[in-house]
Order: sequence, then structure tokens, then C-alpha cells
Amino acid sequence: MGLSFLRRSIVLAIQLAIGVGLCPVPVEAQNPAEHRATLPARKNGKLRGQDLAQERIEASRIWFGGEASPAYLDAKARLSRQELERWSPQGGKVLQAAPSASATWTNLGPKANLISTSYPDIDSGRLNAIVTHPTNPSLLYIATATGGVFKCTNADLTSASDWTWTPITDSLPNSSSSGNIPVGAMAMSPTDPNTLYIGLGDFVDDTARGFYRSTDGGDTWTEATGIGAATRTTCILPLSASVVLWGTNDGLKRSTDGGQTFTTMNVGGTGNWAWSAIAFSPTEVAIVRSTLRTGYRFYFQSGGIYWSGDAGATWTLGSVTGLASFGRVSLAAASDGSTAWGLAEDASVTGSMAKGLLKTTDKGHTWTFVAAPTISGGLFQGIGNQMTGDGSQAGYNHAIAVHPSNANQVTVGANLALYRTDDGGLSWNQLTHWYGNRHVYAHADFHCTAWSQTSSPVLFVGNDGGLCILRNPAIAVASIPTGVSSVPSDITFIDNRRNKGLVSHQAYHLGSTTAATPSGAKNSITLGLQDNGTRVRQDMGSGLALSSTFEDQIGGDGFGTVIHPLDGNLMLGSYYYDAILKSTNGGITAFVSAATGITESGVSASAPFSTRLALGEADATGNTVYTFANTVVYKTVNFATSWTAMPMTGFLASYTIRQINAAKSDPNTVAVVTSSGSGFKTTNAGGAWTQFGAMPNNGLSMSYVWFDTSNAQIIYVSSVALSSTSNHLWKSTDGGTTWTALDGNPGFPFGIPVHVIKNDPSTPTTLLAGTDFGVYQSTNGGATWARYGQGLPMVSVRDLYIAADGSFVRVATYGRGVWELVTAAAVPSVALSPTTATVVHGGTQTFTPTVTSDT
Repeated sequence: MGLSFLRRSIVLAIQLAIGVGLCPVPVEAQNPAEHRATLPARKNGKLRGQDLAQERIEASRIWFGGEASPAYLDAKARLSRQELERWSPQGGKVLQAAPSASATWTNLGPKANLISTSYPDIDSGRLNAIVTHPTNPSLLYIATATGGVFKCTNADLTSASDWTWTPITDSLPNSSSSGNIPVGAMAMSPTDPNTLYIGLGDFVDDTARGFYRSTDGGDTWTEATGIGAATRTTCILPLSASVVLWGTNDGLKRSTDGGQTFTTMNVGGTGNWAWSAIAFSPTEVAIVRSTLRTGYRFYFQSGGIYWSGDAGATWTLGSVTGLASFGRVSLAAASDGSTAWGLAEDASVTGSMAKGLLKTTDKGHTWTFVAAPTISGGLFQGIGNQMTGDGSQAGYNHAIAVHPSNANQVTVGANLALYRTDDGGLSWNQLTHWYGNRHVYAHADFHCTAWSQTSSPVLFVGNDGGLCILRNPAIAVASIPTGVSSVPSDITFIDNRRNKGLVSHQAYHLGSTTAATPSGAKNSITLGLQDNGTRVRQDMGSGLALSSTFEDQIGGDGFGTVIHPLDGNLMLGSYYYDAILKSTNGGITAFVSAATGITESGVSASAPFSTRLALGEADATGNTVYTFANTVVYKTVNFATSWTAMPMTGFLASYTIRQINAAKSDPNTVAVVTSSGSGFKTTNAGGAWTQFGAMPNNGLSMSYVWFDTSNAQIIYVSSVALSSTSNHLWKSTDGGTTWTALDGNPGFPFGIPVHVIKNDPSTPTTLLAGTDFGVYQSTNGGATWARYGQGLPMVSVRDLYIAADGSFVRVATYGRGVWELVTAAAVPSVALSPTTATVVHGGTQTFTPTVTSDT
């Protein structure tokens, strides 16, 4: 989500183990299998388990240059519609491409990680909503933080067979700030189970624009109007076939025509967020509003719970006793028509959950705080390693559910564990632990719940690791005795298997190789993921070659990663603040520290949040790799056995380095792009750095620099600025002195972020650009462009690897995992003009299709 939701750690033992500086070392909640408790991120019991989401969000804001405005997101959506109409002759279901219509992208996952009988747990990306069907228990919908909505039609809880997940929102325009389709909430009509509603914009990460309705189970979607300035969705509550409430960061929106048009409601004043909404009847509802705490991205204050007796037309502030100050509240209603519970952020203590629940028995008119007793294993007082601080990060982790037939049984999830009360909050029991210490495992960071609509209900829970199923909600759970470090899974109680095949991981970087050693090394992939570490698809007889199973080998957010170009046994991965690790056996066993010589490693004040690695393209041995701290470039000539700082003569220390690459044709030539929309180059291994010339129409937020593999005088630079009027891709043919913009040239949509740009080593004038709309190709050095390969969704491509022999291309996407295109023989290219588009603003329009050859 996920950068990912980091585990704050100030741990001397782990610092000594991995060789980083004495500073907070964030550690992520992974979903490990056989070695879940022995990953570097978890093996030391002194690690604490809370996220660093505030730091993660701030790092993202710095990278993109701020938060996207509604006007920018609207402009991006218009461009996305144009591209969908241009490249989707099948109504948006499959995106075509030129010049090679037969070259098709294949999704490689991760669709699973290694499991065993004792630890059969599988993860996916973060969930924001789960929707069950009222009459068909095998039909399930889930909404992900950046991967869109997925549908499962064989969600049989009694079957040992794998569930099948199908994405159903790939035809929607990409209007998000940095991802694919970030869905903040999803709901089903109470009168028609084929009618679905989704609101775009994650509540904490990617912003987006749009509210969509489907009347055919997600096959097609229609966009609503009247969305105001909403860029984040918090909840959706359909009350009838006509009345729909939509909670956003721009307040509460209300529709009286089934979600086709909305009006903004003034609930408690303007500038409020509308959070959780519940219904006691089709006309009696309650909703939470709060304001964002100054200086924070997801801590809230000035909360209020309002009730309405006329389906949301008018609102009255309810009374709350026992909790003086609260921010965000998540509500869950009982089935008796009058009782509800609220999980509340205690605004008097920044970032902490109130240790207890708010309760109403009069349909939300009055609320009373029911404090949880102070007892080990009670609510937010968990048992097991790293549980002392559970209940922190209170504006981010919220999950609450009331049993369908028992108003006194409430299940709560926040940071690191699930808890349950069976007596209306008088006592609490801990159900899980975030890596399986003294309780069964469930991934950390809980966000949403939904009950199966079956005779014996089970509870679906969404967290940062995807879908978790509490199969026996009423089971009595005893704590495992102290000293038991890893509790085997019990799928009759907690089932984490159903994420298999659900590809919603947010991938930042990938590593690949065409090395001849060992045999089949080109099948290996390293993948840096938000929220789910660094994964490896191993070769070397592991049984993972050519599979969609990736094993997690490094904790934390996965960032820069490379595989040795000549020896597939050698791999590098990383996490935050220049923490670099190495494998010498193709990722079969855990990676070990490889940051020796990088004095800034682990120091957040002087190292970048997102660690980046770049191969030394000119080194025939393949042992040269580059990385950087904020103002210093580091180089290794022994594949990270040790690192040496390069001279920075002439580099302006007021600039911060953002990306690096080295020329393939000259071992002494290296370039970086920096803050303030600039870049620097050295041609003598750092002895002197010279600043690039100005790039025209530069919106800053530089993202990538690349040397033409045959000519170091040709340089490409890209940007991810959140500006629809700025250029995002430039080319220099004189070593960086002067620049020409390439985006906006025929075939390339002007105004979209470009994350990566490379040329084909076998054909230097052939370029591939990874953008927020997928991959674009130019075969003439950037003069003209076309979408590359068919079948890749309109998703943000953060990294790409082009095989040295030209046989395949792989891309890391933010929200849909890693994809591969095996290059095919050239076929006549086809220019596709607009045809029928599934989604347009306010409805469906028809365009006259024509197909013409562009050869």
C-alpha cells in the first residue's frame, strides 16, 4: 500500500545484525510461511510492531511534489478516457497495442508465497472493502487500495480448491495520483444484488476522482456527477434503490437517484471528513464526521456522531459521554435495529485508540463509552512479542464487526491483532498475533469486515495482507504459553489461504537477469513490494521457476533490487534508508546485510526513504552497482561486499539525489537526477560533477535518468510531477547541455507521470517508457509512440527490465504485481481509432470504429 505500512523499530540487536546506523529501523508486517518468525524483520523479539505510515506518506508527497489537486486528477482522467477509447476495441476489456498486436503481457504474480501444512498462509495487497452476496455465498467482491475491484464466483468456504479472482474495474479511467484504481469503499444495493457502488480514492494513500455504479455485477460501470472536491472515499451506504450516502474527505455526499448524481451535505460544517455510516432502518442512519489534525495525514480530531431520521436529508448531533475527545470513529450496527458500536480514535492522545468502545442503544442519538478493563490480552493490550504498543496509529487501522445474531459479540482489529468481546465490552480476548507469536497468525493493519450471509456466519476481514477469514468467530481462544515463538496456523479458526491468485501487490522495483549461470537463472525475479517486503521467484531447483509463487526473503517495504547480470546466484534487495541485503544462492535462504561502507545506512536524516540500486552497465564483470544517500553517490565493485563513496566535487549539496544510472559505453560516466528539477553528470568517476542544462516546461519531481546504451551523449530524464500542463520526459543529444521534450509527441499522452525510461540494448533507438498508463514504445528515438503490448491494464509501471538479448520485458506495477512480455516476431502494426467505450463521464457513448494500417 502500499509505500508500505512500516514497523517502527529502535532495536540495537537488529541494527548490529544488519549493520545499520543507530536510528529507528522500520520493520513491516509480512505474511511469512515456513520462516515467518525468522525473517530479519521479525526474528528479534525486541522489535516493536507499529507502522510509520506518517513518514511513508510524507516520503510519497516529497517524491510526487505534493498532493494532487482535483483539477489535476480530472485532467488525468480525461487523458485516461482518451487512451481507453483509443486502445480498447473490445469495450475496455482488453487493451490492445501497436506495433505488435500479437505481443501479450502475462501477469506473473505474486499469486502465492511458499506454504506448508503448518503455515499455509498467503497474502495479497491491502483491502479497503469486502462485499458478500445475500443469496449466493460463493460470490464475493473485494476492493483493493490500488488494484481495483476483484470478483470471486467460487468462494466456497468448504472447498479445498483455490478460489478464482477476476479484476472487474480495469476498464475504468485511471484518475489516481500514483496508482491504478484505488478504491476507498464499495457497497451493494439493498434492493438489487447486481447493483454495486464504488468510490475512488484511498483514504490515506492514493487520491482519485470518481463514484461508479454497476447494475450488472461489475461487468460495466457508469460514472456519477456532482462529486464536488472529493478525492478520497471513506464509506458508502445505500439505503434504498434511490438513496445512497457517500463519505469523502469533502464531506458527505447524498444521491436520491441511485448513485447517478450527488449533492454535498453540510454535516457539522464544511471542511469535515465523513467517516463511517450505518443504517438502523432505511430512514434511520448515523454517520461520523471529523477534521484532519494539523500537520498529520491520517490523525483526526473534533469528531462528532450525527443521526438522521429522514434517510440523510437532515442531521442532528448525537451526544457522547465517557470519551471527551475523539477523531475518527468506525461504526458497526447490530441486527436489532437500535444497537451499534463505535471504535474510536482518542484525540486527546495523538495516534492512540480509545481502550474501549462507544455504544448506542437508541439508534445513534446517544452514545456511551464502555471502557475495556486493564488486563493482559485485553483490547489493545495484547500478549506476545511487540504487542505493547498495539492500538497506535489510530487514524489508519480500523475494523469492527458485530455478530449478526448477538449484539454483545463484537470483533475489533486495529494495528497488530484481532480482539473479541462476548459480553458487550466488559471483557476482551486476543485472537491473533501479527507474526504468530503466542497466538495464530493474521497479517497486521486491519481495515474492513463483512459477514458471510450463511446460516453459520464467518467473518471476512481485510488487512494490509489481503483477505483473512475468521471461520469460527465464537471459538474460545487460549493464549499459548510464554516461550512458544511461532504458533502453527489453524485454518478451522483463521484462514489466510484465499489470497492465492489475488494479484494486488504494489511493486516498486524488480530485478532480473539473462545470466547463463546457473541454468535457468533468467526465470528468477526479485520484486520489491510495498507492505510485503522483497520477494524472490527462485530458480535453482526450488520448484518456483516459471511459477507465480514468490518467497519473501527481506522484511520491510521492498525497494531497489537487482540480480547480477552474469551470475544469477547473486541478488541484492533493500528496504528503507539504504538498508541493503544480499543473497549468494539465488534467494534460497535469507539475505544478509550488504551495506558496509554506507555511513548513512539506516539514518533517516541523511538517507532516502526509498533505497535505489542501479547496475554499473559498463562493467563487463557485472560486479559494479550504484546507490546513493541524500547527497552522496556510493559505488561497489564487488557486488555489495563493500561500498565506497564517490567524490562529489561540483555537486551542490543543497540538492537531494532522487535517482542514478551509469553509462554502458563509458565506465566513468554517471548521472543523477535531483530535487528542484535538476540533474548532474560526471565523466571522471566523480572527480567533477556538472549540472544539466534546463529542461523545458519542467514541473520538477524528477524520477529517472538513463544513458543510451550505445552513446553516452544521449541521455533521457523523466518526471512524476502532478501537473497536467508540464512535460514529463526529455532527451538530450549533447550530454545533458540542452534538452528536448518527448512526451506530447504523436502517440504519447501529454501530462502523465513517467517513472522509468530505457532503450532496448539491441536496438538503441527503440525506447520503452513506464508511465501511469502502462508502457509506451518508440522505435525512432522518441519521435512517435504507441502503447506497447496488449493486455496490460492502465496501471502505473514503476520499473522495467529489458533482457539484454531482447527476448523478454518485465515490468513492476503499482497495484497489479509483475508482468512479462515475451517478444514476438514483428507483425504489421495497427492504428486503432476510438470504438465503443464502456466508461465515459455520465454514461456510455458510441464512437464509429475504424481500423487502419500505420505501416
